[in-house]
Amino acid sequence: MDRIQDLHLFRTVVRAGSLTSAGNHLGLSPAAMSGRLKALEAHYGVSLLKRSTRSMNLTPEGRLLFENSDRVIEEFDTLEATLRRGGSDLRGSITLTCPSDLGRQHVAGMVDDFLAENPEIQMRMFLTDNVLDIVETGCDVAIRYGNLPDSALTTRRLGPNRRLICCAPAYAERHGMPTTPHDLGQHNCLALLRSDRIMDEWELVKDGETTTVRIQGDRMSSDGFALRQMAMEGVGLVRKSLWDVADDLKSGRLLSVLDDYTRTPFGFHLLTDHRTMMPRRIRLFIDFAVRYFKRLSGELVAYV
Repeated sequence: MDRIQDLHLFRTVVRAGSLTSAGNHLGLSPAAMSGRLKALEAHYGVSLLKRSTRSMNLTPEGRLLFENSDRVIEEFDTLEATLRRGGSDLRGSITLTCPSDLGRQHVAGMVDDFLAENPEIQMRMFLTDNVLDIVETGCDVAIRYGNLPDSALTTRRLGPNRRLICCAPAYAERHGMPTTPHDLGQHNCLALLRSDRIMDEWELVKDGETTTVRIQGDRMSSDGFALRQMAMEGVGLVRKSLWDVADDLKSGRLLSVLDDYTRTPFGFHLLTDHRTMMPRRIRLFIDFAVRYFKRLSGELVAYV
């Protein structure tokens, strides 16, 4: 910013024809004007003006700077105005990441509703069960399941949640229902495959006591939506967040297993790296998402 101001000063000096006249116009003393001009010349490592007691002339380097200064300052002013307008302008894109099953069942429809009200905004959605670093990947917003670690990210709670173990009625008829956590070892359990690990340890809590079970099964997937579909086809047991299976529980497509061991709350949050300087379109989307999931939360009360 100081360099742009010095460029303004240089142009004023050239047009005024003297440091004194330019200083009067800018409200600066001749000494201050001279000091600023010397600093600009030192920055570029060249002399910009030839000065004598009677005249002042541009050097070749000074003429080059003067002839291009209008364009440089105009581009800077345009850039500054664009950035300032961006804080309130709705036009632009929002990049979002969320779990695949949640994205298909809820977020895609929510985005449809949001864009219907705000057609000047574009949405980019990464539906993945891998946990993306929203800073490194450039995501504006992440919707996540799970209890959050300490983080500098800004968070908003979206609603109640817990993780359930489910199976289809057909699977229960063929193989029975586990009644204790250790019974899971006798069942075909479907594991989520993440880029960094296999989610093959299921924690179950009852009366404050946690039991961790290493599950086994004949298939796994990186897509939580695919795992739920397999479970509904009677392939095996699956562990899912309540938001993913609530409709299936209501319809009877899935049954909840070991319900007394899956009552522990499991987080459901929206995260963003934007803080005080959040663009208006992102702030608008976050508020919309919070309201959207708050409306749906009432339908899940019976299962929490």
